Amino acid sequence: MAFSVIMIMIVLLLLAGLVLSYFAVKLKREEHKTTGKYPKGHYMGQGLAIGIAIGIPIAIAFENIFGGYLFGLVIGTLVGSRLEKKHEGELRPLTQREKDLRKKMVLIFGALFIFGIIIFILTAYFNL
Repeated sequence: MAFSVIMIMIVLLLLAGLVLSYFAVKLKREEHKTTGKYPKGHYMGQGLAIGIAIGIPIAIAFENIFGGYLFGLVIGTLVGSRLEKKHEGELRPLTQREKDLRKKMVLIFGALFIFGIIIFILTAYFNL
């Protein structure tokens, strides 16, 4: 019973995150059409996505999840910051709507992260 409630909560948080992500992408497209510029942090996000995509196979190959993801995040941060500097003149500050949406996304994904840690601790110590 407890496991099914936990899974329902996880699915609901993930769905909320997906809905917010959809609205974030939609808002970014609308603003890009209007201004012709991407918001600050756009290229950093791309770099981190590339880095994580590089880190996952490394984590699997070396059987070290932490090391692989850490390597991927470092590579992604380097690539993202380089892209941000390269396209510095093409970036615009965040609009108020984008700031509000990012705050909501941080809250949703932060809650999902904390919930994941709690579930991990419960399963590790109490064998749920």
